[in-house]
Amino acid sequence: MELKELLENARRNESLLKRLQTFELQLLAAQSWQDYLTLILEALPSQFDLDAVSVKINDPDGHIKASMMQSLDLDQGVLLNQIEFKATMPIIKAGATEPEPPWASGLELPLLRGGEYWGQICLYSRIEDRFHDGLATDFMQHLAAVIAACLVMVYQSEKQALMALTDPLTGVENRRGFERAYHREWSRGQRQHHVFAMILLDLDHFKRINDQHGHGTGDRVLRVMCETLRKILRPTDHIGRLGGEEFALLLTGCEPQQVNYVAKRVREGIKNMLVYNDQDRRVPITVSGSYMPIIPRPNQLLSLSQVMTHLDRVLYKAKAGGRDQILSTTSTHSETAIADN
Repeated sequence: MELKELLENARRNESLLKRLQTFELQLLAAQSWQDYLTLILEALPSQFDLDAVSVKINDPDGHIKASMMQSLDLDQGVLLNQIEFKATMPIIKAGATEPEPPWASGLELPLLRGGEYWGQICLYSRIEDRFHDGLATDFMQHLAAVIAACLVMVYQSEKQALMALTDPLTGVENRRGFERAYHREWSRGQRQHHVFAMILLDLDHFKRINDQHGHGTGDRVLRVMCETLRKILRPTDHIGRLGGEEFALLLTGCEPQQVNYVAKRVREGIKNMLVYNDQDRRVPITVSGSYMPIIPRPNQLLSLSQVMTHLDRVLYKAKAGGRDQILSTTSTHSETAIADN
């Protein structure tokens, strides 16, 4: 190899090393899944002149995907379209690969951290000889190791953050987590002119359940109710335990005419729950509540406390009217009851 070619290769390697170091620092500063995925899926191709990047994550229990879905809002969730989550994955070795068109060459890299296999990343180019057999991959393997290390770091960080936003008994969002979800949905609604809806629920005679059947049964009621709500609602909806037996539901992108149907399913689903006390006797459960559609306005903010005050007022009317019903706040004078006819 001539001296000129050696110097040219040295300059290329020096430039690549500087870019790698800059990108690594950006990765190490990532604090959330949004930061991390944006760097991997958008910044990495741009900084290293790639045409595309794909990521497969070894996720046998589905916890990583669930963590990402809980962390990302609907706008950011499009990042997940470029990721495959696998229950099982064979461990690959770093090396060139022949990709499907339109890519002409590709480089597969394993994501390894502490002896654990977290997945793989593949880099694609339209240039046929960009990645080839015999290519020195030391730099890129090092980058893949950093990508894997940061994946683990962000995953652990997101788990800790989620714990602070989660009710430990039921696994749904606590008040703080639900407030965050509300503000994110309001902001999204302002940007994209989306509407959403809120349902406020309060279990009927919950104190009586605790007194007659014990607090263990009361806790069981709360857990089964949240499991029931998860089956009724979509993964993008939010369930919040605001305190005691009071819960709120946030229905993303739910049109005003749809809320009535959802409220009816919620009331019926809770009434049909099978919950037993310690003597194996079924405990009858009903719920009272209120609901309202919410239409975000440009340059305005309807706070969660304002919404809750209005929903609370109508919920008390449902309680006073015999319980086991969910009322609409569409009219402050004439609510529509969701109850058995």
